[in-house]
Amino acid sequence: MCGILGGINTDFTKASVSALDHRGPDQSSFSTIETKAFGTVALGQTRLNIVDRNDIELPVRVGDAAILFNGEIYNHPELRTELKSLGWSFETSTDTEVALTAYLQWGTDCLRRFNGMFALAIWDGERFLCARDRMGQKPLYYRCRNGAFEFASEIKAFRDLEFTPSELFSLFEFCFNEHTPYKDVLSLKPGHYLCYDMQRGTCQTTAWWDIQQQVGRRISDENRAVDTFIELLQDSVRLRMRSDVPVTMLLAGGMDSSLIAALGGIDESFTCQFDEFKSTINEERYVADLTSRLGIRANYVRPTRDEFMTDLPALGYHLEIPTGSFSAFPLYRLAKAVHEGGFKVALSGEGSDELFAGYARNELLLGDDLNTHDAKRRHYRAMLERYHGSDLDRFCRMASRSGLAGAAMLRAYLTDYWSERKSMLENVSYIESRVFLQPLLQMADRMCMAHSVENRCPFLDHRLVEFASSLDDSLRYRDGIGKWIVHRAAQKILPKDSLVLQREVKDGLPTPVNLWMYGTHSFDRKHWNAIMTAECIKTLLGRAPAVRIKTQRTIDAREVLPATNSGLNQPIRIGS
Repeated sequence: MCGILGGINTDFTKASVSALDHRGPDQSSFSTIETKAFGTVALGQTRLNIVDRNDIELPVRVGDAAILFNGEIYNHPELRTELKSLGWSFETSTDTEVALTAYLQWGTDCLRRFNGMFALAIWDGERFLCARDRMGQKPLYYRCRNGAFEFASEIKAFRDLEFTPSELFSLFEFCFNEHTPYKDVLSLKPGHYLCYDMQRGTCQTTAWWDIQQQVGRRISDENRAVDTFIELLQDSVRLRMRSDVPVTMLLAGGMDSSLIAALGGIDESFTCQFDEFKSTINEERYVADLTSRLGIRANYVRPTRDEFMTDLPALGYHLEIPTGSFSAFPLYRLAKAVHEGGFKVALSGEGSDELFAGYARNELLLGDDLNTHDAKRRHYRAMLERYHGSDLDRFCRMASRSGLAGAAMLRAYLTDYWSERKSMLENVSYIESRVFLQPLLQMADRMCMAHSVENRCPFLDHRLVEFASSLDDSLRYRDGIGKWIVHRAAQKILPKDSLVLQREVKDGLPTPVNLWMYGTHSFDRKHWNAIMTAECIKTLLGRAPAVRIKTQRTIDAREVLPATNSGLNQPIRIGS
C-alpha cells in the first residue's frame, strides 16, 4: 500500500511526497527525468511494506519503464509464474514488479488479469498510463492544464487548489466518478484507465471494466447458487489473507464480517461500540458470542465525545472531500486501534449490502405491499404515501436528502444508470454498487490509511461482483428480506446457534455526533457535511505542506451551515 504522485512539468517536490507519508511510512522516493521532447517527468512514491518487507528501489523499474503503484494484486504469485514461463525475470517479490511486467507483456489488457485493488501510473518513456481498480477502492486524482499533467493519491499533494462546490456535491453530499469539489482536479473513474497525450497535452480516459448488464437468463438454482457463492467468497478471503505481515479483521457484528472472519481463520478482531448506543445498538453482544465460538481475540474500541472533538481536524485533513457519513470517526478510531495493535492489514465487509440488496430501505422499494399495518411501514408512512410513479422516481425519492426537489435533480444524474429492461432490484443494486458505494470506499481508504492500515474487502472481488449481477432476483431478495443468499451461506458456515444468525436488524456504523453536538438523537447530515467541508478546507490550509488557502478572511464552520445560506456558494481558493 502506497501513496503515489507524478506527471509532466508539475510543481511536485519532495515535500509533496511527504504529504502522503501516512499512506506509506516505510519508504519514500522522489525523482525527476529530463526529456527533450516533453519536459520534466516527476515520479514520487511512499511505500507501506506488506508484500516483500525488504526495502526496494523506488520507483520499481523494468528496462526503461517505471511504475508507481498503490494497492494490492492478490493473484500476483500466479501472474508471476505465468510471466516467468514467457521469459521474464524478477528482481523483487513484490506485486508492483509483477504489475509493470504484466503491462509490458500484455499492454492495458493486463488490467483484466488483475484480481485486486489498485491505482497505478506507468511511465514507459513515451507516455503516462494511469489506471484504477474495478470498484474504485484505491484513489487517483489528476489535473491536466497549462501544458502540465499531474496525478496523486490524495488531493493534498496538489498546489493552487480552488474549492468550488457544485450542484452534484450539494445534492448527493459526496462526489463520485470524475467529480471533485476542487477546480480542474478530477478523479479517475473506477474501472478506467487514462493516457496522457504528450503532443496535444490532453488526457483521454477509457473504460476497461464495468458490472455486466445481464438481461435474460439468470442463475436460479438455489443450491448451485449458494455453493458457488461460498466457493467464491472463500477463495476471495484466501487471496486477501496473502500478506507478509499479520492480518486482522474489522468485525462489525453482522453476517458479512462474521463470514469473512470464519473463512479467514482470523486470530484477532477489532470492533467499535459506542457507550451511548449500548442499550439500543449492542454490537459487542454479537461479536463476543462469535469470537468465543471461533477462538478469536476480540478488541473493543469505545470512541468518546472528547476524542471526536480532538480528532475532527484530522478527519477533515484525511477525508479532503466530505462523504455525508458520520462513520468516518469510528472508522478513524478503529484504524488507530488496529495500528496500535501492531497490524498493517485488516479485512472488512464493505460491498455486500450493495451487491445483494441488503439495505433495509430497499424493503420499501422492492416490497409489493405498501400497507402501513406493521411498525416499520407505519414509521415510514409519510414517505410511503409519496411512493408512486416509475421505479426510478421512487428510488430517487428514497435516495434524496433534499426532499422532492432534490429527487427531481437526482433523477437527472442517475438516469443513465437505469435500464427499463431490468428489474427494480437489478437497477437498485447496480446504482448502489457503482455510485453510492464510492464515498464509502473513499472514507474507508482515507480513515484506514491515516493510520497506515490497508483495508481489504473480500466481497468486492470482481468475481463475486459479477456473480451477484448474474443471480435471479429471488436469490438476493426474498420474503421481504435482502441478502437471502448471504443468509443461506451464513447458516452453512457460521457456528450453529450463533447470535448473529438470529439477528433481524443490523445497523451500519452509527455515531452519536448529533447527540454530542446538538443534544439530540435526530439525524442531520446537512449540518455534518457543512462542518466537515469547513474542516477539510481549514486543515488543508493548516497542515498540508504543499498548499495554502487564498482568502482574505478566516473560514468558520458556521459559514457553511445550511441555515446561514452562505459559504457554499462562493469558491474558496487554496494555493501557493
